[in-house]
Amino acid sequence: MNLKNNIAICIPTYKRPEMLENLLASIFENSTDKLLIEHVSIIIVDNDKDRSAESSVNKFIKRTNTSFSLLYFVYSVKGIADVRNELIRRAFNTQSEFFVFIDDDEFVTKGWLNELLKTIIYNDADAARGPVFAVKPDKISKHLWCWFQRENYPDNSQLSTLTTGNIILRRSSLERYKVWFDSRFNTSGSEDAYFGIQFLKKGAKIFWSEKAITYEIIPNNRANLKWLLRRIYRTSGTYSYMLKLQKEYLLVMKKTVVSLLYLLLGCVALFGLLTNIKKKYWGVLKIAEGVGGLMGVMNIRYKEYK
Repeated sequence: MNLKNNIAICIPTYKRPEMLENLLASIFENSTDKLLIEHVSIIIVDNDKDRSAESSVNKFIKRTNTSFSLLYFVYSVKGIADVRNELIRRAFNTQSEFFVFIDDDEFVTKGWLNELLKTIIYNDADAARGPVFAVKPDKISKHLWCWFQRENYPDNSQLSTLTTGNIILRRSSLERYKVWFDSRFNTSGSEDAYFGIQFLKKGAKIFWSEKAITYEIIPNNRANLKWLLRRIYRTSGTYSYMLKLQKEYLLVMKKTVVSLLYLLLGCVALFGLLTNIKKKYWGVLKIAEGVGGLMGVMNIRYKEYK
């Protein structure tokens, strides 16, 4: 295992200064293995033209040292995919062999960075992902909370999907495959899923790092049925749109049929709203997924980040 690696941690942010401070505090408190990691460059790109994150970043400048540096940039044109590309460009300007992406509403556990790095090196991988577990809000019913449960896999298992909530990417792989985030997803989201599809198509290998755990804070304005309906509607529609972009017409037909089936089953399952079963909202959420899928087939997309 190569020792003394340099890592760039890439953080996109938009008007969430308190959450960003929470994330930065957890990163600075991370117990990095000095025999494994030589330097960490924390790169923040603020998508707010009013620089709402700047004062939060300045609170941590004094904590930088030979092991940690903190870089702050503003990218004022709204667009989540473009901001991620700006982070990659800034990371390329560092001496880092590995780039880590994490979102501003997360915080990391003590050995998080060591584990991500160990996994990508051990598997000679192009990328490695770790778990992102949701933090339960104070007031949320079991009927809603069950839909916030996150994926988990056996350690070092190979994956067929990519998200940017908690991932390490090999610099040389990005240079070799030349995959960037697609600006067509600037306002809809799922830019990371489409990035992953293109990355895997080029031959990239992604592995799971079970112990590289982060947590995502679920704010109260998301801990409700309305937000879940919008999110499922949006992701289903964006998936249909991605299939069309890739000219996967058989899969588009399958998605159309499945979406119609979800509409039918969802309507039948609406009786669950009258019960107290754990997944009482299954029917209404499947209706949202079905409608979203059909809208995506017709190129009608929900712009969550406009």
